Amino acid sequence: MSKSALFRTHCVQTQKRLEGHSLVFSLQDTSELNFDSHKKTEGLGSISKAYHKHKMGLMLHASLMVTQEGLPLGLSSLKCWSRVSREETPQEKQRRLYQSTMKEKESIKWIETLYETAALIPKDTCLITLGDREADIFELFRVASSLKTFFIIRNRKDRKFIDEKGKKTTVQTALSKTPILKTIALTLPKNQQRVARTAYVDMRSISGWLPIRNNLVYGPTNKDASRHIHEKVHVSAISVKEQPPPEGVAPVEWVLLNNLTATDAFEAEEQVNWYRLRWKIEEFFKTLKSGCCVEQCRLNTATKLTKMITLKSIIAFKLMYTRDQ
Repeated sequence: MSKSALFRTHCVQTQKRLEGHSLVFSLQDTSELNFDSHKKTEGLGSISKAYHKHKMGLMLHASLMVTQEGLPLGLSSLKCWSRVSREETPQEKQRRLYQSTMKEKESIKWIETLYETAALIPKDTCLITLGDREADIFELFRVASSLKTFFIIRNRKDRKFIDEKGKKTTVQTALSKTPILKTIALTLPKNQQRVARTAYVDMRSISGWLPIRNNLVYGPTNKDASRHIHEKVHVSAISVKEQPPPEGVAPVEWVLLNNLTATDAFEAEEQVNWYRLRWKIEEFFKTLKSGCCVEQCRLNTATKLTKMITLKSIIAFKLMYTRDQ
């Protein structure tokens, strides 16, 4: 979605609100907008994880800027698109993604959003990108570091890891051999999967290098892929593990990858608390859907819906900003 005049104006105002803050956070996330009951709307795409029966709607990826205190400052990026409905097996999907270049993958939304956000950041302001497991992408780590910005991303699956002494292992193995830094109380808000509760978690921290997982991350047709094959990114990894959880409750188990330093318990706990700000983007999507009723918009084309989604996204931010000011 190219930037409309309305959203460009909003970004200018977001940039003004960022001024004077030494540290700000970009909360990136994606949500599905369900228009499956809108049978006459043209240009919708699949929002279903099923491979043969597709629910129809639009995908929305947003970056909400917030302060350390959680005050929303505006949106820095907004992308809305129709996902192609493909009739393929899980194996066929995996093969297609494996052979695609980064620019051909939907994952490029994280990198493009980072570039757009970084362009708005004032000179003396530090930017930290927060993302869930979907954002665990080597290219995002590489670009964030090259832009001299920071990230805290929840690890999706065990990665290859090279410790500070040059020993090759995996992130999970290295963390399991590290002593506990501190046990902290973590307040978890209510969501669709859990009730609000307090979890007591053990923290561990390591630092080292993440090497690129394989030479097809950039796609076999990318002529520049060879220069990336041996690249690696320096990171810290913080383990947050609940022991023991309440009976019948899934334990909290996070591994947070970041390019900050976490040499002691204070820094590790601070970064864990920063990551918890990510829940603000979930509030944004809830406000957009429940408060602004964006999925009830009865427009007959995806193009018209996209314009309405942009307007209501700005309104959703304004509601949060007014509440939290």
